Amino acid sequence: MKKILLASILSLLLILPASAQKGRGNIYCLIVDSEGNPLPGVTVTLTGLTLSPITMVSNEEGRVRFLNIEPGENYEIKAELQGFKTSISKGVIVNAGLNTDIKIVMEIGRIEEEITVVAAAPVVQPKKVQVTSTVTMAQIQQLPTARDPWVILQLQPGIQVDRENVGGSESGQQSTWQVRGTTSNEWNLDGVNVTDLSAGASPGYWDVDMFEEISITTGLVDIESRYAGTSINLVTRRGGNLISLAGRFYLTDEKFQNKISPERIAELGVPGYNRVIEIKDYGFNLGGPLIKDKIWWWGAWGNQDIKTTVITGVRDDTILTQIAFKLNFQLLPNNRAEFMIHASDKEKFGRSSSLNFPPGWNQHGKYHFGSPIYKFQDDHMFGDKLFLSAKLGYTDQGFGM
Repeated sequence: MKKILLASILSLLLILPASAQKGRGNIYCLIVDSEGNPLPGVTVTLTGLTLSPITMVSNEEGRVRFLNIEPGENYEIKAELQGFKTSISKGVIVNAGLNTDIKIVMEIGRIEEEITVVAAAPVVQPKKVQVTSTVTMAQIQQLPTARDPWVILQLQPGIQVDRENVGGSESGQQSTWQVRGTTSNEWNLDGVNVTDLSAGASPGYWDVDMFEEISITTGLVDIESRYAGTSINLVTRRGGNLISLAGRFYLTDEKFQNKISPERIAELGVPGYNRVIEIKDYGFNLGGPLIKDKIWWWGAWGNQDIKTTVITGVRDDTILTQIAFKLNFQLLPNNRAEFMIHASDKEKFGRSSSLNFPPGWNQHGKYHFGSPIYKFQDDHMFGDKLFLSAKLGYTDQGFGM
């Protein structure tokens, strides 16, 4: 019985890496010669701005895999073998929850000679059957929409959201949606399930400038998911070997929007319309190395001051504040660890306002700096056969009236 149990555990450990964990991705390399024959014994090195070099050796099938890699667009893979030209693949893209397949063709020649290839963006996922959309940091910044994850959900194929957030008029409120006949959903922050199970919703609000990318799965979710509906994974940024600093200030004012005349409102048969009075969205994030190629840090702070009215004309004001901090460690070549804390706070004046209760409720969070989410994760690769990943998350969300 013990032998069967041990065999089952080992089998599970070997199978799990085939599916990228939420919040990170995998790189699968196939190294062949110019005739398509697999090349064993090739030294393959993965480098990037947010990790120290990881070196693996191709197996008898000419394959190498790098597992649980942080999402990014500037990874580089270098393949070396005596009697062959060195091959370098630049611009390798890793997306959360997806696999990146790289085929490296090595030509016979001196090792001093190099062939550089710019990797193409992954289109087909032969090892994945999920229906997943990925929105990167650059796309988040360029989208001409309000600035929250629910607006990005609204843009995904097959998702029907219950409201239109025009110019931020619905910001500070969570949307509900339906996809493939279900309203169930789960929220993950850097791979940690933080879903508010009592409401089946996000536990708080988010500063989209903190994200490296947002991954949305709407079908054929993997075994890590609790529900068959939508799985949203928010991947925060992290520090690298270069010092980075970014900030923003956005202003939306009522003078920027058109007004509807009382005659038109009466014609529509509604008591009024919700409008933006003023929205201020500002914050910053920065990061860099504590010890180059060993320890990196990153932190961010963001605030949204949203002043709007509801359809009855009553004020509906919301203040959202987010704080995040992350430490990444790679003290050993094949070991990577991460500690992250995120806190989200919401103050709302006028919640559930109605004709029967115009002032609404004043909502506040449990803690002064916001409800916390903690995460610790450690990954270790033992050769090319065994990969172990341990992850611990904790959240204490809630609010009062």
